[in-house]
Amino acid sequence: MGLTLSELDELDEGAVMDMIIESGNDLCDDEYRQVATQSDFDSF
Repeated sequence: MGLTLSELDELDEGAVMDMIIESGNDLCDDEYRQVATQSDFDSF
C-alpha cells in the first residue's frame, strides 16, 4: 500500500484493517447484481 513504518505507527489497527480490505475490494471486478430499493429496506 506504500505506507512507511512510521506512517503505520500513527494508525490504529482498525484503520489498517480497513485499508487492507478496501485495497482487496479494488482488485475485484465483480459487479453487484441487485441494488436494494426502499421497499426492500422497509420489509427488512
